[in-house]
Amino acid sequence: MINNEKNVVPLLLQLGERLKEARLARNESQDLFAQRLGLTRQSYSKMEKGSPQTLIGKWIEASDILGLLDSWQEVLAPKEDLFAKFKRKTSKRQRAGGRKKKKT
Repeated sequence: MINNEKNVVPLLLQLGERLKEARLARNESQDLFAQRLGLTRQSYSKMEKGSPQTLIGKWIEASDILGLLDSWQEVLAPKEDLFAKFKRKTSKRQRAGGRKKKKT
């Protein structure tokens, strides 16, 4: 279930609206674009309406068709923690394994 308190639904609505605008800018019908994605027109229509049931793979495929795949790089890029980076740089390197003790 989608947690509405985290503003997921409004984000999905916005994503669907952007998808619709990009499709219309290419002058393609919902039916044609749905076929290109391997979806029914009804499923694609739900996607444009921000349905949380749409698979992420379909969003990425749609972005690829529209030439917007690069925009996912920013979403998927790891966030850089400057404090952690500084700590790694300044701390001594530790060995992966300890030395084995000799049996006496």
